[in-house]
Amino acid sequence: MGLALANYWSQENTIIGISRTQSPEMDVDIIHYNCDLANEDETLSTIRKIVKNHKNIDVLINNAAVLTSLPVGILKPQDISRMIDVNLKAPILLSKVVFRKMIASKGGQIINITSMAPKLSVVGDSVYAATKSGLEAFSKVLNKEGHQFGIHVNNLGISAYPSGMLEQVLTDNSEKILNLIPHKQFAEFDQIVSALEFLGSGHKDIGGQTIYLGGV
Repeated sequence: MGLALANYWSQENTIIGISRTQSPEMDVDIIHYNCDLANEDETLSTIRKIVKNHKNIDVLINNAAVLTSLPVGILKPQDISRMIDVNLKAPILLSKVVFRKMIASKGGQIINITSMAPKLSVVGDSVYAATKSGLEAFSKVLNKEGHQFGIHVNNLGISAYPSGMLEQVLTDNSEKILNLIPHKQFAEFDQIVSALEFLGSGHKDIGGQTIYLGGV
């Protein structure tokens, strides 16, 4: 989804992408930085380089996430750590540095991509749901800290979206996921774009909110 969003917006905006590898499908106009978001030092070094190299950052979208769906009793410690590091710690670190940049610019929007997982409480998703729930709580508090500076922080809780993560969970059984979603459909790209553009458009009194797709 991150790649699709970056390509979509790159036609009219300067897009900065952070990921472990650069996709060959990435638009040539996108400025890409290689970074393993599970690595704290690498994450901080990369985002500090970005804020130094670019005068303004108007919108930060924290989209990266990893999922290992297993009951916690058999979940490997390294899988627990990676979900916490990528899904929760990395967005906090990125937001911290960009937040300070936005204060200097007197405004900005931070949008965190959360999930329907905390609401559905599916067996096997305990750690993943905890990271997304934690990210939502972080956003609410950060929004209170940022409002006086013209910075607003919101969340978009998407239902299942066709991606590598979804394929990992589906194992050729799409009905398993669809039956969990009240609207019985996967998230559509144009609906995600519409919600993100609404949240990112600079409404002065919309902050600390979560828009959920899928009817959850």
